Amino acid sequence: MQQTTEELIRSGGISTSIKSQDDDLLVVSASYEPRCTFVPCNLNKQYRVKASLLYVNREFINGDSGRPVRDNMYRALDRLGRHSDRVIVVEGSLFSAVDQMASLQKAFEGISLGGVGLRATLDCTTFSRESLFTTASMMRAAYGDISINVLYASAMDHGGWLSRGHRMLRNIVGFSGVHYPSRPTVVVVLSGFEPERTRKIIEEHEPSLVLLGVGDPPTDRSFLERNLADHKLVLSRQEVISFKFPAANILGCAKVLAGIVETYLSTHNIVLAPMSTKLSTLGALIVAERHPEIQVTYCVPGEYNVDEYSTGVRTLYSESLPILGSNIARPESTQS
Repeated sequence: MQQTTEELIRSGGISTSIKSQDDDLLVVSASYEPRCTFVPCNLNKQYRVKASLLYVNREFINGDSGRPVRDNMYRALDRLGRHSDRVIVVEGSLFSAVDQMASLQKAFEGISLGGVGLRATLDCTTFSRESLFTTASMMRAAYGDISINVLYASAMDHGGWLSRGHRMLRNIVGFSGVHYPSRPTVVVVLSGFEPERTRKIIEEHEPSLVLLGVGDPPTDRSFLERNLADHKLVLSRQEVISFKFPAANILGCAKVLAGIVETYLSTHNIVLAPMSTKLSTLGALIVAERHPEIQVTYCVPGEYNVDEYSTGVRTLYSESLPILGSNIARPESTQS
């Protein structure tokens, strides 16, 4: 489901995942992007949740983006406090995957949500792709068959560049995969607006085959032209097979990816690199959970465009994350 900001305001704001019933958990992140406060500031007056968790990277607080990050964080905390029985701040790390995982694990262990039929809302808007992967997978591990409603506030526009350079390339913790020395490697990339990081991933893994996906349909039609242009920058330097995936749909993306990777599971080592929207990143999570032999890789950027990363919010997307272990139907053919 998607709503424009005007439609959302007219409807009274964001409701609990099941109307007239309190949520058990609300998870958001704070960053330098103003849209990180969109969900906390647009909760329905009747919205109630047992516990809210706000995740923030300490490098954002202490770096050049410190002031806007703190302003956004305090604004979100103020709003969360009006709707939550309890609010927890989790300070993780962009540069240390171990610290990131440890801080989240400690937080979830400290939030006891006994019972069955647990319901959570996850605002994935401004998590990094790695921290989103870690947060969602740990939520599912900590609370079993918890029902997670995912929210994503799509920007009206993005800056001329999103990130520059790269600090390191690493596996997402818990998704190192299984590689056989006798098999060739295929890298599957969900591409976005950061071709430099995409090229780095391909160069470092030295695959025999690259499958490069472009988000079509995108979260906003205005983003497609730019996505295709950045897609071509990678195509010009590498022999690849292109495919399309729905960037605004978790389950739709998961179905496309499953149809692709399962073709190569018995013959190749598979490296998966989600570099597109946060919704498609969660689609990649579903497939990686289903096939633990897949390695999920992440390129830590050198710097973010903290001043002009994004502007405004055009649309709020809402979609339920399939229960862990659910079967998903795959399309017959997705490559072009």
